[in-house]
Parts: sequence; C-alpha cells; structure tokens
Amino acid sequence: MFFKHTTRADAPIMARAVVSTCRQNGWSSAVQSQFLRTIFHDLMSYDCDFETLDPISIDEFALAMPEPAKRNEVLDLMLATEFLCTSISTEISDAINLWAQKLAIDNNGLPLIRDLSRKLVAQAQQDFYRSNYFYDEDLATPNFARLDQKYGLSATMMTVEVSDEVATRYKNLQNLPAGSLGRGLWDFYKKRNFTFPGMIGSINEAVAHHDWIHVLAEYDTNGIGEMEVAAFSTMATQSESAVMNFLGTLSIYQGALLKTIVAGTPLGHDLEVINGPERIAIALQRGKEVSIDLVLGIDFFDYAHEPLQELRKRWNIPAKPT
Repeated sequence: MFFKHTTRADAPIMARAVVSTCRQNGWSSAVQSQFLRTIFHDLMSYDCDFETLDPISIDEFALAMPEPAKRNEVLDLMLATEFLCTSISTEISDAINLWAQKLAIDNNGLPLIRDLSRKLVAQAQQDFYRSNYFYDEDLATPNFARLDQKYGLSATMMTVEVSDEVATRYKNLQNLPAGSLGRGLWDFYKKRNFTFPGMIGSINEAVAHHDWIHVLAEYDTNGIGEMEVAAFSTMATQSESAVMNFLGTLSIYQGALLKTIVAGTPLGHDLEVINGPERIAIALQRGKEVSIDLVLGIDFFDYAHEPLQELRKRWNIPAKPT
C-alpha cells in the first residue's frame, strides 16, 4: 500500500532510503526533489533538504525498519520518484531491485522499472496494464478471456465489441435526479463529449470504474487530474493493484515513458503545473480519509440514484480545496 502503514516517525528513514536509490549522482529531474519535499511535508510533517540528505545502507535500513509492509511502501515511494523522470537509468533500476531483493520485497512495480530502464516499452505497457486494478475488474468479466485472446492489450482498457446492454445502462443515467451520483457521471461524460462504455471507441466498464471516482472526488480528466484521481484512489482502497495504477499514471502524465491506450500518444510534464506536487499530496491525503473502499467490492450503480453530496458525507470524502 502507499503510506498505509508508515507513520510520521518513519519519515526520516524513508527519506534517506529514497535518496540512497534515486539520487545517486544527483536527481535526474528537478521535479523529484520537489515532489518528495512536498509529500514528506504535507503527509508526514517532515522537512529536510533532499539535495544534501545523507543516504543510508540497506543493512542499516533493514535494522531500522523490519516490518515488511512498511518496507514495501518505501519501495513504492522509490518507484513513484523514478516514474517522474523522462528516462530511467539501469543503475537506479538495479539499485531499487537490489534493495527489494535484500529486503525480501515482491513489488509489482519492479518489472515495470526494469523494462523502462532498458527501453522495453511494449513489455512495460503489458506490465502496467496487467498489474493494475482495471485488469482485476476485466478478469472478473465473463467474456473477457475471449476478448483478451482476440484483441490483446486493447481489450484491457477499451470497448472492443459493441454492447447495447452496457451502453444503455450508462445512457439511462440521464433519467436519474439532478445531483445524484449517476446523473453526475452522465453529465461528466456529456460535458467532455465522451462516448459511453459499450460503444466502440469508448473505455470499457473496468476503466469506467475510475470515472465514478472522478465524479466523487471532483477531479478533471486532464493530466494533473488523472494523477490526482490515481493518487486519491490508491489511498481509498486496500487494493495493491491501485498502487500500480498510480505509479503508471505518474509515468504516463509526467515522465511520458508509458503511453495510455486511450490517448494513443505520449503525454508528459503534467505535474509541472502551478502547485502540481501539492495537488498530488492533497489527493493522497483526501483518499486516506475515505471510510469505504472505492475500488474493491463496490458497484457504483448500486448508489447511482443517491444524492452525490450525501454519499460524499457518508463515505467521509473531504471537500476538494478550491
């Protein structure tokens, strides 16, 4: 998980660990130190200079942090820091993988960083899309195995065969009361001229799950908005796959090492907006406050008729700062 087990008391050791693997002979991108400084300050009330902070050895770290869950979260933070970069060196990838090996941590992000450091982008795309929570939902769909075999990776994200039943289910959200969650999703699609799941050219229902979260958390669909909703979601669930989604989203919209099947072309540098790192920190903190798992075991259609504001209150979703 991402910051689910680590505490404020763990911040100094976490910071030194990330420096040890990711800074090497200097940061690859100025965004990395800005991101870390903001995350540690806003989420853990810890301030330090990530340019001069002393590294730590694996052995020293292992003694100071013996808990596997906390160690894994430190690996998550190392990976997030590297996925902000437009290139990843094999030296840093190898260093992170060495830490994982010596600490006995199995993290789904490790194959992704190895492939990206070796310019194996197609394989990295497979790593990403088949390790995030969209794919978990795909696998629960009765017809998905056939679609996956016939269409490959596209079936993981996109509607590849027409389903009038699915499309109608989304279109009918128009009939729900104004201010309801379902009508909010319908407005969300119409405002952006998005087609509904079930129609060729649209995302599939597995990916549409995160659009409900866009509506609940009030995040846009631009680059920073996609990073915000991924950050929010990874804290609002017990799903490890949501962490992978957050990591990959950083690489798509900031590092531009991965591309999204939906957009079709590489993006990048979207964290470099005004207060970009602060917005990610706020999204992580907001997600941490949520009282229901927004990824696992929830069908938002069950709540589509309910007032959006009442659901936000019931599920303890903090108001989005203006």
